[in-house]
Amino acid sequence: MSTSSENSLSLIEEYYEEQIIRCMKCGMCQSICPVYYEDSLETGCARGKLALSEALLHGKLEPNHKIEMIFNKCLLCHACAQVCPVGLSPDKVFAAARAEMVKRYDMPWIKSLIYRKLLGEGKLSSLTGTLSLANRLKLFVLARSLSIPKIFGKSAIRLSFATLPDIPSKPFLDRFPELLEPNSKPIGTVGYFVGCAQNSVFQDVSEASVNILLALGYRVIIPKDQGCCGFPHYGAGDFETLKQKIIQNSSAFKKYKLDAIIISCATGGSGLKDVYPEMTKEDNLKTLGANVYDISEFLALKHLDDLKKMMPTDKKEKIKITYHDACHLNRLQGISSQPRQLLRIMPSYELVEMENSTKCCGEGGGFTFYYQDISSSIANRKKETIKNTGAKVVALGCPGCRAQISGALKQEGLDIDTKHTVCLLWDEIKKGKDSNF
Repeated sequence: MSTSSENSLSLIEEYYEEQIIRCMKCGMCQSICPVYYEDSLETGCARGKLALSEALLHGKLEPNHKIEMIFNKCLLCHACAQVCPVGLSPDKVFAAARAEMVKRYDMPWIKSLIYRKLLGEGKLSSLTGTLSLANRLKLFVLARSLSIPKIFGKSAIRLSFATLPDIPSKPFLDRFPELLEPNSKPIGTVGYFVGCAQNSVFQDVSEASVNILLALGYRVIIPKDQGCCGFPHYGAGDFETLKQKIIQNSSAFKKYKLDAIIISCATGGSGLKDVYPEMTKEDNLKTLGANVYDISEFLALKHLDDLKKMMPTDKKEKIKITYHDACHLNRLQGISSQPRQLLRIMPSYELVEMENSTKCCGEGGGFTFYYQDISSSIANRKKETIKNTGAKVVALGCPGCRAQISGALKQEGLDIDTKHTVCLLWDEIKKGKDSNF
């Protein structure tokens, strides 16, 4: 390990100096990076940022806000890591660089409000009633008609078109008890990790997940004292709040004897499976008390035959459906075939693959607001590939992707729905109950 100057990035040195040194400068990352594809700047791809990291690490450059914005100009989609010939994970280096910048300059007030108050302190759930009322009164549509989103830029306009489900007046954690028992003798006990978006806005995903687990015979425990997964803080460079979230969620789940922890948010799953072990140097069995599974992974691995028996028997014309591979599900967790296995057993749908299904949708958390032109361009490319399939439904496994893609589709007036795979599955199971009994 080299000795760094006082201007070096200590968090990069602590976690990832070896990765920077091992970069071959081959440029393979250029071929896959969605940001570089849009702006063709060397600082947009991993090679450029790693070179910048090396210069900072060895004191050849002074950290400043311009450099901070270069490190923020990354979707953390992990695409570069998949093609790197020496097995680097550049996105992790950039997250550490962001954390060092936060340590030096702190966060702008708006980011602090979002990441530390709304997500870190769980204040987002307190806005559920307001969001529910606004959705019922179609205030988001009214705001769009008054051109209010234009004040905040392209991404705000696109997201104002996003299709939202019916939002209950209370958060999911307030509506459901901590312990849920199946109708028959339990075949096991699982914990359910809700996540911020699916505790407030996309509660349909949490409801479907829990109902399917109960239908399969599981006792489901939903710890009331769980919080944000911490991945948004990781991406924003707020490592201190991230560590607090790890402690909070570890305490919430470890007190139960669980066979597994189930999560239905791609970003949250990446946080629990990838970031937690990275930060704690321990596996999930030690940190959380059980192994973590994405809901589609768990169902396809353990209950595909059981689910087939729950499907409706009525023969109807199939609806074309396509599947978007969320970066945090496909690249960070290696989950791609499992959601497709679930879709293929649903008799109501015909799966039609889109071209480049694994390409990022351009949401990337705060990226969509910091780099609105790039985010919008990437979203529009994804929209075109979806249109070309002729599908009427897009299945996916990430709330961020759901908002980004549905916004892009509806902004063009396309009659294409976006739904989480597990919501589609639960709809089929409910139809199966009607047709089989």
